[in-house]
Formats: sequence, structure tokens, C-alpha cells
Amino acid sequence: MYRNIINDLMHWYENDKEKTLLLNGAKGVGKTWIATDFANAFFEDVFMVNFEEEMKLKNLFQAGTSIDPEKIEKKLTFYFDKQILPQKTLLVFDEVQLAHKGLEGIMTFAKAREDYIVCIITSGVGNLPKQEEYSDDLHCLTLMPMTFEEFLTANKAQDLCKYIEQQKLQVATPDVIEKMLYYLHVFYMIGGMPLIVADYMKHKDFDRIDKLQNNLLLAYRAYIQTYAPKGLVDKILKIWDSIPNQMKKDNRKFMYGYVDPKARAREYGSSVKWLINTGLVRQVMRIRHGVTPLDTQVDSKSFELYHLDHGLLRAMCGYSHRDIGTDENMFEDINGALIEQFVLEELTLNKTVKKLYFWISGATAKVDFVFEDDGEVIPVDVQSKVRRKAQSIKVFRERYDNRMAIRISLGELNFTKGILNIPLYGLWNF
Repeated sequence: MYRNIINDLMHWYENDKEKTLLLNGAKGVGKTWIATDFANAFFEDVFMVNFEEEMKLKNLFQAGTSIDPEKIEKKLTFYFDKQILPQKTLLVFDEVQLAHKGLEGIMTFAKAREDYIVCIITSGVGNLPKQEEYSDDLHCLTLMPMTFEEFLTANKAQDLCKYIEQQKLQVATPDVIEKMLYYLHVFYMIGGMPLIVADYMKHKDFDRIDKLQNNLLLAYRAYIQTYAPKGLVDKILKIWDSIPNQMKKDNRKFMYGYVDPKARAREYGSSVKWLINTGLVRQVMRIRHGVTPLDTQVDSKSFELYHLDHGLLRAMCGYSHRDIGTDENMFEDINGALIEQFVLEELTLNKTVKKLYFWISGATAKVDFVFEDDGEVIPVDVQSKVRRKAQSIKVFRERYDNRMAIRISLGELNFTKGILNIPLYGLWNF
């Protein structure tokens, strides 16, 4: 399946491959597949070393091991029974976060063999130990679940992508919009995990999708139990299990009381951070005021935790595909949490948006997302129905004198009274 990150990989290959590629992202988003597919297209050969499976090779780079580049090269050629071809073989080291000081070992090897091209893959979005020390020698990319655009492309509906790209110039016809909303409905249910999308494309069976999503959630639970720090496992699982109840609240603000009635931030802070670093949850911080620069307005004690993927969130909340309607009301399920999750995912990968925040007034007004663009603060209101008045946006704009706001809904693209309405299906293109 085509992934947009292939363009970033091509840029690295053509302009920056003297640096080691660091590809990260949560478990299951397709990092190994995309690296292998890219290697097969651009290199004569690939050595794929998985630190989760090949312990002998992993141990060559472990802490306490004297890094001997010549010894490592001999071990690799013996293991794969072929020679490393300078500039023609891609050396891929997967699940590197499992090797203690593995990054240091690989970077020592890469610097000693500058004619070799190296790719490091990690399951997580947090920095590896000592990563900042190697920042000048790394080209970093992050892979996330599939976007709606990628889903359309995978389903050979690129014609719809063209309509979305032209929406600023030409309004789509009703039949095109109907087709668009059909695919949006399907994507809304299955989410963007590549394994799930691939199964849907092959079988078109939503019962299978429900089972696969629940199996993937069980796999994540097992991953936590296996790889989380032993003293944090129980707390991490409590946080993980609290996500449905956190998301079902009117106020998405993360509350430790939903984890454990006796829970305190100081007791669970490390566990929250571990989940965020794995990429299994996404954190959105609250800002106190909507003025630039937004990063100086962050309330470090107030945040929201979203899931990795809206399809997995649906399954985790116990909603079968049969519980999701087929009309516009489907976006009101789980108290609007799914649509906010979907919007978060699309905005995160939009190059216009650097970082997302949320805002709550001293009373009850809440702006779902806020971001900064060219020195302007842009509030974002997520609506399941375009008819609902955006009172929170009005409060925010009056308080901070914003020139523009964004409303995301099922309505068509338009700009009225300082509010840009972006249709859900066109988020990736604004």
C-alpha cells in the first residue's frame, strides 16, 4: 500500500543519505514494511536485522560490548551469507529500542563505515538514549497510521483525491460527495492501521475488522506487559484501560481519578510518559491563553490523552461496527470522541500544523484544538453537524481578537465571517 512517507524517504535517499535514517512510530503502523519496500525499490540488497528476534546480532551493539566495526561486518556477512555492497546495500536495524545503548553501538559502526547506508527503526516516538548527541548525524522520520488520503489511494479511489485537491476551485457534484462520504464512513470505522486496512481491502468484512482490532488491542496489552518497566506495568495498564472512560466524558481533560480513585499525578506521571513515548497514546496539552508563542502558554498539569488510532479507539470503547450509523449522526458516537480522534490524526500529519493544543475558558467554553501558523493563533472547532453554533470559537475569538478560525464538519469548503469550514474528508489538503 502506498504511504506518503515514501516521498520523505526519497528525499533522504537523494539528498541526505550520508546520515543514518531513524524511522520511528508506534508498533504496528508499518515501519518495517515501508523500509523493506523502499529498500527493494532503491537498493540492490537489504540486510534486515530485528533486535527482537536476532539476539546474537543484537548483542553486538549492546552496552558493555566493545564496538568492533570489522567484527560486526564479518558477523553480518556470515549471518546473511553475502557481502555488504557499499552504497548499494541498505542495512536496517529494527526494534533498536530493545537494545540497551543500541543507538550508540550502531552509530559507532556507521561512523566507522561511512560508505555504508544505515537505517534504524524504533517502536516509539520518544527519543532513544543519547539521541540528541547524534542529532547532526541522524535524519529522523516518523510514521503514523494511514490518513484518509492514503486510504483512498489504497482503495484505488485517487479520482476522489483529485476532487478534494480542486475543492478550492470547484464544488464537487452530489454523486462525488456521496462516494466520498461512503469511503469516509468506512475509514471512520476501520481506522488507519495498515494491517486492518489491508484486510478490509481483501475481504470487505466488518466482522473480521472488529476481531482484528480487538486482537491488536490484546497484542498492545501484551507488549506493555513484556516491555514496560516492571515497576510501572500495573499503573500503565490502568491508564491504558481508562482511555474509553476518559474519552466518553464531555470534558476530554485527562483525570487521574478515572485511572484510580486514589491516583495522584506524581505517582502516575512516569507511566503516562512511557505510554506517550511508545506512541500508543497521543498527548495534547492545554494552553492558558491563546496568544503567541503558544508553547509559552502551556499548562503542564493539564492535558488530554488520545488513542493512536480512531478505529482502535472505537473497538476499545466496545462499539461494534453495527453501532455506527451510516448517516451524519455516526459522527456523534461516543460523545464525539471518535470524530475528535479522527481530526487529531489528520491534523497531526498536515504540514501546516506544527503542534496542537486545546483551550478551556474559566467557565465552560472549550476549543477542541488550537495551533499556530505564521505567528497567527488558529482555533479549531470540530462539529459532527455544521448547523451547531460554534459558541466556544466565538468566545475565544472575542477574547484574543483572532482574525480566523477553522470549523471542521461535513459541510463543504467555505469561508464566512472569518471562519473557514473544512470538510472532514479534505483535512489533509487545506
